[in-house]
Amino acid sequence: MPEIRPVASQQHAEALELLFRDHTPEERRQQVEELLADMRPGDVSGEGLLGAHRGGRLVGVVLAQVQPGRTAAVWPPRVADGEPDATADRLLAAATDWLSARQDVCLAQVLMPLGARDDAARLRAHRFVHLADLLYLVSLEIEFPEVDVSAAEKTKKGPGLFCGKTNQVPFSLQFEPCADPSDSRLAAIVEASYEGTLDCPLLNGVRQIGDVLEGYRAGGVFHPNLWLIASHAGRDVGCLILSDHPRHGNLELVYMGVLPAWRGCGWGGQLARKAQWLARQLGRPRLVLAVDAANQPAVDVYVAVGFQAWDRRRAMVRLFQPTA
Repeated sequence: MPEIRPVASQQHAEALELLFRDHTPEERRQQVEELLADMRPGDVSGEGLLGAHRGGRLVGVVLAQVQPGRTAAVWPPRVADGEPDATADRLLAAATDWLSARQDVCLAQVLMPLGARDDAARLRAHRFVHLADLLYLVSLEIEFPEVDVSAAEKTKKGPGLFCGKTNQVPFSLQFEPCADPSDSRLAAIVEASYEGTLDCPLLNGVRQIGDVLEGYRAGGVFHPNLWLIASHAGRDVGCLILSDHPRHGNLELVYMGVLPAWRGCGWGGQLARKAQWLARQLGRPRLVLAVDAANQPAVDVYVAVGFQAWDRRRAMVRLFQPTA
């Protein structure tokens, strides 16, 4: 029976090559390089990179990476040719035990191709449940508006601009940057926007809103001008949270929310167009996002302003201790 223990730093590259053995050579190179950079001293440690060792040889590996916001990303185990499936099961059990013992993780998430049935079955056996099928969308530069949608002040009539709750709404929203991601006003807007959400509803209430915002900030490069509160006539309507990924030439739409009282007023499309305009201002040729494929209203909004699908993944999660 192989011994399960953390992979020594000098074997990190070998272990990650095994972990991503099923990827294309280019995908594998990129994943290995990025994760090795994370595991440098002072950054994310390699404690969650666990290996199965048999006779001095690395025969299996799993990765559980703790992330900001009391979450963890898990990469399903991979084993060497000829190694029994039981080794993969022991690796996944060791990874979840390690996460469960921590006080800074309340949920772990796995992203996988839709056809990864063996991985899904193994994860279910270790108390992971299906969260959502995520649709990855991209808007290319050709779709970006030439002018800032929030610069228009006049009232327009037309489909999507008439709100039965407030009669007629102006064409443009007002946007305020939020320099402090922990700002109580922003937190209240984000939390209220989750009410009745169709986007991964299983996660509602799992984490405190401060943890959620910490997780939002951790992805990519944070700019205060990309965290925006949207208002109309002095009343908060929603928010738009973006993250910059200059290395990949992407701007990411991390979160877009409209308060329940303002849904059905056409604001979602304007928030998405604002995100496209900001991508143009930053010189990013792509605006990317992930949305729950079951959230058809949100998908319709994105498609209407020029987003198109480029990938689809299955998300599974396991919940640990509740948030205090």
